[in-house]
Amino acid sequence: MQKRKVGIFGAGTIGRAVLAELKKHEGVELVFVLNRDPAKIADLNLAPGVATADPEEALSRGADLVIETSVAQVVADYAPRVLESADFCAFSGTALADAALEAQIREGAARSGRRFYLPHGAVLGLDGLADAGPILQSVTITTRKSGKSLGLPPETEGVIFEGAAREACLKFPRNVNVHAAVALAGMGMDRTFSRIIAVPGQGVNEHRIEVTGEGLAWVIEASSPSLGGVTGAYTPRSAAGSIARILGGGGLQIV
Repeated sequence: MQKRKVGIFGAGTIGRAVLAELKKHEGVELVFVLNRDPAKIADLNLAPGVATADPEEALSRGADLVIETSVAQVVADYAPRVLESADFCAFSGTALADAALEAQIREGAARSGRRFYLPHGAVLGLDGLADAGPILQSVTITTRKSGKSLGLPPETEGVIFEGAAREACLKFPRNVNVHAAVALAGMGMDRTFSRIIAVPGQGVNEHRIEVTGEGLAWVIEASSPSLGGVTGAYTPRSAAGSIARILGGGGLQIV
């Protein structure tokens, strides 16, 4: 059986969860893990030569699937190019707040027949949003996090943003990937309303999605303890599940 060659940009909290999932799949060959300082991921016990700090060298290894778990700029810099010959999975969905990049990714994937995957991250129900697309009338996502989790002073309190999801993603590219996922699954970046609230000392990341449409009205709430940075405790598990679905497998599949 020919193995699927996979490469990863980044080896932080999400990257490590993805690596742990990949190790469960016999049909996967890990061809690179890109990290600014490979010495910092020595504890991962990767095969010799897999860790690299050189993006060009990494991409020369012929990955069939490239997974980004670092920052939005990596998606902007490499996704269009990767999609010419491989699939791309982006955990930093805020990158697509750049309308020109979104168009480039959509057009590139359509041209090559490759897939661009956007994981659901910290929320759920995106399949329903996608299915309801033509009949949606409004989608609002409200996020409550501590100032620290939003990259702001810990004492920050109150509504810090209200407006289109596109602007939220541009202002907080490391903190509101769930807004990008909700927007891209449903009404788009400009018609999805984002609200971000800072709550001093809050130890959980909370997301409330309110949806109306022809014959439907949904409220979806999700919360997860913060891991201390921008990531909630559920997100690594969610990331592993998304990768498992991308790789496929036997038995009953919920997709």
